[in-house]
Amino acid sequence: MRVEFKKIDVQCDFDLCLKFRKDAYLCSFHTLDSFTEFVGVDGADYHHKILSRIDDPQWGYFHVYSEGQIIGQIEFKTYSHLEQTGYVHLFYLAPEYRGKGYFKLLNQFVITRLQAASCVAAVLALGRENRAAMEAYQKNGWLMQGAKNERSDYWIHHLSSQSGVVLQACSYSG
Repeated sequence: MRVEFKKIDVQCDFDLCLKFRKDAYLCSFHTLDSFTEFVGVDGADYHHKILSRIDDPQWGYFHVYSEGQIIGQIEFKTYSHLEQTGYVHLFYLAPEYRGKGYFKLLNQFVITRLQAASCVAAVLALGRENRAAMEAYQKNGWLMQGAKNERSDYWIHHLSSQSGVVLQACSYSG
């Protein structure tokens, strides 16, 4: 299993970004209620956010490729409300790639990038309905920290120096 991470080409691939975001939202909350408020009409707010951040070194927007095909997406930043802690906004894999070990590669890519930015931990928010993601996060070192709001919990991953092992199966461009 080999994957490649490439900075998102917003001009060419925004429709796919929005499709992935929509599926991730549905997986997290089992509804699309409030999705338009989240991304704006036709994804306009989401599009603007990506464009305004894509070249900022504190942000990471990547598509995940396998055999030349986009199979996933990652969005993160190298800071959060906690000191020396990055924030993962999105781990996404297309349904046919879930449960096959790909998440481990996405997770390690983000860990390596955050470590390079001097982060000692990463946090993310996860919808309580997303049982499959909970299992994947737990298997890969994430720990539930407590409630973010009525629908989501914060999860944390304490970063270690062991991330280089998995990245031998990955490549980065962009």
